Amino acid sequence: MSEDAVRDASRIVEELVREEKLRQIVVLLYLLHTGHAIENDLRRAMTGGRYPVATHVARAVLSDLLDAKLVEMIRVGRYKVYRLTDLGRRVAEELAQRAGLA
Repeated sequence: MSEDAVRDASRIVEELVREEKLRQIVVLLYLLHTGHAIENDLRRAMTGGRYPVATHVARAVLSDLLDAKLVEMIRVGRYKVYRLTDLGRRVAEELAQRAGLA
């Protein structure tokens, strides 16, 4: 992993934590664990699995992550499947380490 990539990942992690973007952090950690997921799975993950968060909230979170190039979306039939990009994986791994999950 290049020094620039490590620096970028650390900067993004700091920003996510500082701005308390907990739903974005949860999605990144969930995708690190599962590899990929459909929107409904991510909506449930954002609330700890009890119930799905509102669609407009989930789409705003996913839009943030897509814009930051941390996740990518691919279509599989009628489903949108989300997975981590290389940068997203680095960020998620650093978040997992900081949370004591790795």
